[in-house]
Amino acid sequence: MSKTKLATIGVGSILLLTACGENATETIYDHLENAAQIEKEGFEVQQEPLVQAEEHEADLYNQIMELDMEQFEEIVSLADEAIASIETRRELSANEKQSIEEGYEEFSAANEAFAALEEEPLAELGQTLKEAMEARYESYQKLHEVYAETLDLDEQLYNLLKTEDLDVETLTNQVEETNAKYEEFQEATDLFNEHTNTYNDAKQAFYEASDLDVRFE
Repeated sequence: MSKTKLATIGVGSILLLTACGENATETIYDHLENAAQIEKEGFEVQQEPLVQAEEHEADLYNQIMELDMEQFEEIVSLADEAIASIETRRELSANEKQSIEEGYEEFSAANEAFAALEEEPLAELGQTLKEAMEARYESYQKLHEVYAETLDLDEQLYNLLKTEDLDVETLTNQVEETNAKYEEFQEATDLFNEHTNTYNDAKQAFYEASDLDVRFE
């Protein structure tokens, strides 16, 4: 049960030279880099503690599996600790989602500037960039939904482990359902990361075609 690190939109572009006054491409640049910074300061911060919590829960699960029913009180204590960790992950996941929402809102603030682009290929590249962000945003919504479902199943599993007369078949079915959901989550993660990479490539292509003098790191 581990959360694969999610890709974020790149910040590594530095505006070096601009024309006098702000044109559409500069406005777009400002909103896109602000969106990237929002994710860097919010979304990325949640990643490490999420992974640490999951690793801790995996350790608790392994400890529980090594105990027998004569140590039931210890099993319950470890399960309660895992459930508390799951609640922490819910909070971190909510914070992560908020950063994605705020970044998307900042990106969307550039829509008017995108609409003002008239010359090709910049207008077409701008449309490609917008579509890439929409696909990424939609894939994150699915990713977040599936992750929330994994949290619910994890909690159900640890509550089952607190059942003194738990039978092997019930436990096995719950573990299999939980593992299947994590496989679905991994697929959603891979898709989100793929859309993120597509977005970052589209952003770089847009910058390179624009009148901006941008350095990529």
